[in-house]
Amino acid sequence: MVSKMKKLLLISLLFSNCAFAGDNFYAGADLALGNQTQLKESASIDESNDLGFNVYGGYSFTMTPNVDLGVELEYQNFGQAEFVKGVSVDGDAYYVNFRPKFTAPNNNLYSAFIFGAGTMNGEAKIPGLSGSDSQFTYQAGVEVGYMFNHVDVGIGYRYRAADFDDVKVSVQGVTVGVRYNF
Repeated sequence: MVSKMKKLLLISLLFSNCAFAGDNFYAGADLALGNQTQLKESASIDESNDLGFNVYGGYSFTMTPNVDLGVELEYQNFGQAEFVKGVSVDGDAYYVNFRPKFTAPNNNLYSAFIFGAGTMNGEAKIPGLSGSDSQFTYQAGVEVGYMFNHVDVGIGYRYRAADFDDVKVSVQGVTVGVRYNF
């Protein structure tokens, strides 16, 4: 009985530390500026996308006084990439991300990495034909920004990739966004 009490006390102390360490929920949105979509099969073609956006929500765990680890769900819309008149690709994706965020004492600047995996949906349109598919995708990114009271404002870069049959698809570009910390 005493052993169980000690274990329970230890577990409650661990969780109480986490609760007071500054952990929080957050939500945010980014504009995807200048995304480039690249398709590779036997040849490679690149095209700029229309304006895209990302929305996400997650929970941030304080790992050390200067490092937080965010775990989040994200939806991305890449915008449309038109390769030639009438031939286009439209896509979106859902990700589960890990976002380590680094800060310095007495400084409101931050940097973060983004690593995620999920599913990318693509729709190709050719005059008279269209097709869509969903495949596994991964993403990696980096972000720098400034923290106000409960609001972070940042600029970043994302690279996402997926394989659709024999075609390798990558979407990469700059993001500008805002995140609210509850």
